[in-house]
Amino acid sequence: MKKTVLLLGDITGRSRVAVRMLTAVLEERGAEVLALPTTLISNTLNLGAHAALDTTAYLLESIAVWEKLGLLWDAVHIGYIASRAQAAALCPIADAQREKGRLVVLDPILGDNGRRYNSVSDDQMEGMKLLMPHADLITPNLTEAALLCGVSYEEALGGAANGQMLRSLSGNGARSVLITSARTKAGAHAMVGFDAETKESFELLYEQLPGSRGGTGDFFSAILLQLLMVRMPLSDAAQFAGYAVEGELRKENSRILPDLSL
Repeated sequence: MKKTVLLLGDITGRSRVAVRMLTAVLEERGAEVLALPTTLISNTLNLGAHAALDTTAYLLESIAVWEKLGLLWDAVHIGYIASRAQAAALCPIADAQREKGRLVVLDPILGDNGRRYNSVSDDQMEGMKLLMPHADLITPNLTEAALLCGVSYEEALGGAANGQMLRSLSGNGARSVLITSARTKAGAHAMVGFDAETKESFELLYEQLPGSRGGTGDFFSAILLQLLMVRMPLSDAAQFAGYAVEGELRKENSRILPDLSL
């Protein structure tokens, strides 16, 4: 049976990332997508300047209209948020979805490579922290995990803080966590996670491939989400999603993930 996903995140005018990438991958794999912007952004935040429009009122009205029309979805994916106020408005919506048995995934878009993205504010940071207890699963990269836990990036890179971050991010086991770009104590690249259903932690090693591809994390998130909707265990879904990313990255001319180094 076809699955339907509600995507809440930023829609960029330039670059196929975030909601645009998630939509492309999920639709190609047979899912129906309902997409609403949390923010309209002119371009990716790493370029140094951008224009943005907070779309909270439109987003909330659209969800209310869709529910009145009887539209249904199996999972909700929340990405970039505009503000703490927007996050506060999304908290009861996330709770209502979970009460209906719908999976709620939060991808806390905050930063990468050891620092916040340009213009991500303390207000947005607090918004992500506010939303965390209202999700079934959160999927930060290593930078975002460190920021949310108050751990230095250097300490996070050493691998010794993985357990501490998993405990903090999971709310001591209340929700699942997948840190998508962690390191082991030996320095290997790994995904580390905690599955709230099994109450078990796991570590999945992967090879870091050279080059720079746009939208890789969003591609991974789309595959992960699709697999979780068919009830695949988190560790298995993460492993398969990682294989899918690796396969796409090894293609010389990926039509999904453009080579940014060219």
